[in-house]
Amino acid sequence: MSLTVPWRGRGQHRGKAPAQLRRELDKATCDLVALATRLDEVTTQRNQLEAQLDEAAIDLSGARLDLETAQRELTAVRAQLANATAISAPAGTRDVDPDDQPTQPVPVLTLQQAHGIGPVLPVRNPGHVPAWADPAA
Repeated sequence: MSLTVPWRGRGQHRGKAPAQLRRELDKATCDLVALATRLDEVTTQRNQLEAQLDEAAIDLSGARLDLETAQRELTAVRAQLANATAISAPAGTRDVDPDDQPTQPVPVLTLQQAHGIGPVLPVRNPGHVPAWADPAA
C-alpha cells in the first residue's frame, strides 16, 4: 500500500519542447507582422479620411460665407420691398378702389366715457333708499 495521496502529482514539471517553442515563436512573429501590416493600412485610411475632412471643412467655410452674403442681400431686398410697398397715407385719405370702403380707426372708450356717466360715488348713507327703488313711493 502506498502512503502517498493519489491525486497529488510527483512534482515532475517539464517545460515545452524546443520545437514547440519555435512554432509558438514563429506564430507570434507572423501575428506581429500581420498586426503591423494592418496598422499601416489603418494609418493610410486615417490619413485619407483626415484629408477628406480638411476638404469638407474648407467647403463648409465657403458655404457659410456664401450663406452670410445671401442673407445680407436678402435683408437688403426685403428692406427695399418694404419701402416700395409702404402705406404712408391714413386710411381715410388713401386712394382706393371705389367699391372698397376704407376702414376708420375704432374708438376705444371706457364705459363711463361711452355712456356719459360720471364715476360711481361711494355710499355715504346705507339707510338711504333712492326714489326709484322705494316701494312706499
